[in-house]
Amino acid sequence: MLVLDPTAAPPAIDPDRGPDAGPLTGKRVGIRYDLTWRSFLWTVDEWTRKLEAAGAEVVPWCSESRQDVKLEDAVLVELENFATDVDIAIVGLGN
Repeated sequence: MLVLDPTAAPPAIDPDRGPDAGPLTGKRVGIRYDLTWRSFLWTVDEWTRKLEAAGAEVVPWCSESRQDVKLEDAVLVELENFATDVDIAIVGLGN
């Protein structure tokens, strides 16, 4: 009997997590979320409390949908503003 495994090999990842953010006091931390995965809102709430307790100002930004291939100009402007107005951006869980 031959059993085929339909799972793909995991992608190669870079173990470097990037530079340390350093102390959060006085920094603006942006959290980008969308409404596709509603339970992520609980994560945003938890992170917001912890980041604010560490002295950061949290700037949430809701993208209308991560499914949109064509983004309207207004959404692109919002995204650009979000990206340039924060010191640190959390844009997902990386899962």
